[in-house]
This record gives sequence, structure tokens and C-alpha cells, in this order.
Amino acid sequence: MPRLWIVPLVTKTDSDQDLVARFCAGDRDAFAELYRRHRHGLYGYALSMCADEAHAADATQDLWLRLIEDPARLQSARNVRAYLYGGLRNSVLDEFRRRSRERKALHEGQPATMLVKPRDTMTSGEEADRLDSALRRLPEDQREVVLLKIYGELTFAEVADVLKENAKTVESRHRLALEKLREWLSGEMA
Repeated sequence: MPRLWIVPLVTKTDSDQDLVARFCAGDRDAFAELYRRHRHGLYGYALSMCADEAHAADATQDLWLRLIEDPARLQSARNVRAYLYGGLRNSVLDEFRRRSRERKALHEGQPATMLVKPRDTMTSGEEADRLDSALRRLPEDQREVVLLKIYGELTFAEVADVLKENAKTVESRHRLALEKLREWLSGEMA
């Protein structure tokens, strides 16, 4: 009589760390759950950095493929979510460095992709346009913190891990960014 293996089902209450351990042990469902949890946020974050839907999709897909090819990469991560966002950020920045001249020529004169789209929020298209415009006015370091909070739903400690910054610095950037956004957006409503 063949031996039946009982594999526990993946649940939404499993921690990312539990899913990683199971994935590294060969559980494909655990990887599928990790992907389901983080795919939209990672893609949104990549899109906000790239301003190019194809490039954002490629960068996000490359991250997932690297993890499939070498699951052990995730085992050493203290915080899986921060590791995913940090890895994606590094991939996008590396690609920017490689394509800097090429990208500049391609995007010159073309409108930039929105950082926040109506489908990402509960806002109308007009409100998303206003928010997108305000986000673009922020200094890059502040904008990146806000986008990691929006798309990754990361804590300040996780954002600090991704950016390799002090958590207090990250909190300060976030606070300053929100103050500017409130001021700019409330001024437009007057």
C-alpha cells in the first residue's frame, strides 16, 4: 500500500517566515501564497520607480524568478517583506544605472507614468492625478518612503531596512512628506 503524505494546507494566517521555510522544503503552495500576498504591492512599487509598465513588470518578474531558482536567498532574511522590497529596489536601481542614457532618450518628451493610479486607490481619476502631481514634487528620498508605505504597507523599520537608513530618519522623511502633501493638496482644494 502506498504511503500517503499529509501536507498541511497553506493558510492566510501563516507568517511569511513560515511560508519561506515551507517553500524551501519544496512546498509550491507556500510560494504561491507568498506571491499572492506581495505581487501587487511589489509591482506598484516597481512601477512608481520605473515609470514604465513593461520595465516594472520585468523587474518584478525577475525578482520572483530569482527566488524560484534559489529559494535559499529568502531563508536568511530576517524580514521577508523588507527583503522582497529591498531586492526589487536594488534590481530597479541597477537597471537604471545600466540604461541611464538609453532611458533618457526614450522618455524625453513623453509623459511620465503616474505614481498613483485610480485603480491603486479609492480615489477618482482627478484625485489620483492631483496626488500623483503632489508626489512628484516631493524630494526623491521622501517620495520613496511614502511609496514604500503605500505599496509595501511596510513599517518604518522595514522601510529603513529596504533603504539602508535609520528608522528615525525614515519616520522624519515620512512626516515631512505628509506635511507637504497635506499643504499642497489642501491648497488645490481652496
